[in-house]
Amino acid sequence: MMTLIPSPRRAALTSLSLLAGFALTGAAAAPVELNRMKAVVNGEPITQTMVDQAVQTQVQVWLMGNKGMVSRTEAEREIRRMEERALDDLIDRTLILSEFKKLGGAIKDQYVDESVNRFITERFKGDKEKFMAELKKTGMTIAQFREVQRDQIAIQALRSQHSGDDAIPNTPWEKKAKYDEIKGEFASEGQPKLLIMSIPKQTESSSHEAQKKVLETVMSKLKNGGDFGTLAKEYSGDSFASKGGSVGVLGKDTLNEGLTRVAYGLPTGQVSEPLDDGPTWRILKVEGRVGQKTPGYEELEEEIDRRLTGEKRQKKLEGWLKKLRRDANVRIYDN
Repeated sequence: MMTLIPSPRRAALTSLSLLAGFALTGAAAAPVELNRMKAVVNGEPITQTMVDQAVQTQVQVWLMGNKGMVSRTEAEREIRRMEERALDDLIDRTLILSEFKKLGGAIKDQYVDESVNRFITERFKGDKEKFMAELKKTGMTIAQFREVQRDQIAIQALRSQHSGDDAIPNTPWEKKAKYDEIKGEFASEGQPKLLIMSIPKQTESSSHEAQKKVLETVMSKLKNGGDFGTLAKEYSGDSFASKGGSVGVLGKDTLNEGLTRVAYGLPTGQVSEPLDDGPTWRILKVEGRVGQKTPGYEELEEEIDRRLTGEKRQKKLEGWLKKLRRDANVRIYDN
């Protein structure tokens, strides 16, 4: 959920490098009208500035809690998700906190203390000085951070209440369908049965630009259903070409580390994008896998139950949030 602490939006990106050691790059954002109206909730306006401020605080707290635990790519992905959901999350947060106040709810300082101490223990191994140093980098005060925690406790309390423990039990049919859906996630990787095509970037009789066009031709034919083996015999420039690119069952010491990693991660039947391998572009296809094992239903039953129950609780929660919106006066401006 979103939280609201005034501060420039750019600090959210600055905090990414200060707190997590990541650097974001990209085109400069288009100028926005800071006080542009985004929504009105029960007569209370939500402006672009408020949305940006809410995202920034969520980013700051998330980064403090995940420093050194996620990659730059994961951090960027999470921040993009926060930005994309910012308005909806802020509307939900406003409605939930309003409902909490209607019910006469209040969060005691004792619970806020426990939440802050738990955050410091879990994320900073109990080192309060380190926590305060990182907090200072975000531009937030301890009082502001405590209010973030207070709101989160209230929001989580109502969310938990309305997702409920009374979810409908999972039927054998639901569990079997969920097993079929997720079993591939838990299958051992096995060894890929691999086809490979190698397109030289330059030859004695063909320039780099000409070879790039050959690569584009090959990829176009593959994407339009062309047979990999036939194309390998025609275009490939390695020792596997005469066998239609067939490498056979790939051990982890057959090709270089980069190609092996792609081959082991490529889904069966899928063709890779061209891979830059020095003087050559490589194209891989996994025909099948040998030695792949899928755990039985009994081994995954506990995980299946957990996922199904979580999905049902989430659906129930979403129903409650929709009712809150339906009963409230919410107007969203499509700018």
